[in-house]
Amino acid sequence: MQHQEGHFQGINKTPLYFQCWTAVNPKGLVMVVHGYGEHSGRYQNVVDALVPEGYGVWALDHRGHGRSEGRRCYVNRFTDFLKDLEIFEEKAREAHPELPVHVIGHSMGSLIANHYVASRRKQNYRSLTLSGTGAAPGPAIPSAVILLARLLSAVTPKLSLPSGVDPAFISHDPQVVDAYVNDPLVENKVTARLACEMMWALPGMITAAQRLTVPTMMQIGDEDESFHPDSWDRLFSAIAVDDKVFKKYAGCRHEVYNEIKKELPLADLKDWINRHQQSELHSNIPEPTFG
Repeated sequence: MQHQEGHFQGINKTPLYFQCWTAVNPKGLVMVVHGYGEHSGRYQNVVDALVPEGYGVWALDHRGHGRSEGRRCYVNRFTDFLKDLEIFEEKAREAHPELPVHVIGHSMGSLIANHYVASRRKQNYRSLTLSGTGAAPGPAIPSAVILLARLLSAVTPKLSLPSGVDPAFISHDPQVVDAYVNDPLVENKVTARLACEMMWALPGMITAAQRLTVPTMMQIGDEDESFHPDSWDRLFSAIAVDDKVFKKYAGCRHEVYNEIKKELPLADLKDWINRHQQSELHSNIPEPTFG
């Protein structure tokens, strides 16, 4: 396994951190889009599952997250994440122009990935995986924080608010929770603007899913409280392609890849990507369609 890290310029010339783990002779690329408040370094279990299968795993830290520059957990517009991801994808494709691409998005990253892939004018991806996803906020997200963020976003958009989220909601594994709490790159606050932008993106998940042309898998723990359970089925039903799968894992919380029972979600992920590695690829990259 070869590991590389570095920086690239996102929109507005913001330096963004990325890292990639690559098999010696990779057969495909997997872009990982991480969630709110975390960073690319928390996906080692995904890396360990996919690189031995012959993939290169590429992951960036979103602006204001991890080792990337920018005000912590702030974004001016949700579409800034999509524009950064497009630049990152171009970098990954330049390194391996002959390889097909798969996309994994977790939590806030599932919002980004779903909107992003749906906005492409042609199918450029072998598969899309949405982990810890949904289309409406769940009980883990305090309604008071959402209300306060909406009130303050237009006046003081960069104001940081406590997220109010209990870290234990991510996993049953106490070591995972402890590492999350003590990780200096993890943020437990959210700016008013980012909170509002995520709330803006949530209902759009349904519309985006209706435009998908890529085989799509949803992976959700049945104890995940980050998104409302009713929205899981609505989102899955909205996915326009016939080749879609909804995997729900008993006894798992928000981060199924970091759960005590992580073996099954990781095996399903590996099998899904391997199966679609052999499918037809449309290699032309369209012009960006982000506002």
